Amino acid sequence: MNNNDKRIKWKNFLGDKEEGTNKFAHLSVTLASVCIMMLTSGNVAHADVWDFPSPQPANNYISENISWFADQVREATGGELDLRVHPSGTLFPGDQIKRAVQRDQAQIGVHVLSAHQNESILFGIDSVPFLANSFEESAQLWEVTKPALTELMAEQNLQLLYHIPWPPQGLFFDREISSPEDADGLKFRAYNTATARFAELMGMTPTLIEEAEISQAAATGMVQSLISSGDPVYNHQLWDYLPHFYDAQAWLVLSHVFVNKERWDALDEETQQAVLDISLQAEQRGEQQAKELTETLKSQLSEKGVSIHQPAEKLREEFDRIGEEMQEEWLEKAGDQGRQLVEEYRAQQ
Repeated sequence: MNNNDKRIKWKNFLGDKEEGTNKFAHLSVTLASVCIMMLTSGNVAHADVWDFPSPQPANNYISENISWFADQVREATGGELDLRVHPSGTLFPGDQIKRAVQRDQAQIGVHVLSAHQNESILFGIDSVPFLANSFEESAQLWEVTKPALTELMAEQNLQLLYHIPWPPQGLFFDREISSPEDADGLKFRAYNTATARFAELMGMTPTLIEEAEISQAAATGMVQSLISSGDPVYNHQLWDYLPHFYDAQAWLVLSHVFVNKERWDALDEETQQAVLDISLQAEQRGEQQAKELTETLKSQLSEKGVSIHQPAEKLREEFDRIGEEMQEEWLEKAGDQGRQLVEEYRAQQ
């Protein structure tokens, strides 16, 4: 190799080395930029996403109410708290929502606490027949029992936020009923222990069926009767299977919105207060919707061919008898705390 060849080879080597150095420097700058962007984005408000299961379909006013609530919370917190609503039991069926929130499998949920009366008798106070059978009485009972319920739920790692009442409960049948004997042996859809006990005392056969399964159950004859505000019957188009409604006004079942308490305690005070303020608005909004729905449902069901009945004298007497018996049964199980709450509520009447 002559000297010229050596000089050319050395020049090429230096060039390759310089190009490699430049490429490495460029790569280092790029990686550094990415790291800075990642660190910077970590300092920007990061959305805390909470799953929010609901057993009701999206077009039900309960699901609509919590969707409104979620939108308001998202707006009030600038998107830092993002509640993702999952209607129709798609994330968890109704009977699993409370436990899912306790375990942080979902962070917030809505369900009727009376479905969990087996855990604590106090959860079923809103479903004691004929104890509070108007919106005014239901609101009074709620104010009396809310502190005790809040304390009880805190022991279960839950923070109670607000409640949504359903319209007064009436009875749907697949046939006309004029006396208790007419209902004897019918298959009854129950959604908590109170409705199951009601059915038993009327001589019917209760089966616990989630709302998401109610259409199939009615279509296959597994449900010949149920007690409801009428909303599930209309939403699931059950009027062909249950064409007779008896306006018993037995009680107003409540759906409750609750949060995993560890998640709640991790929020700053300003965010907690914003959520509580919106909860109060959602509660008032839900009650107004339920009131409007009460008469609307009767008209809608009537248009679909459902006969709206007032209970005959024998049937009304049976309802009163069952109500008195179930109230005494509940008070016996509830002990001193339950009796005190009921006495405090009755003193306001």
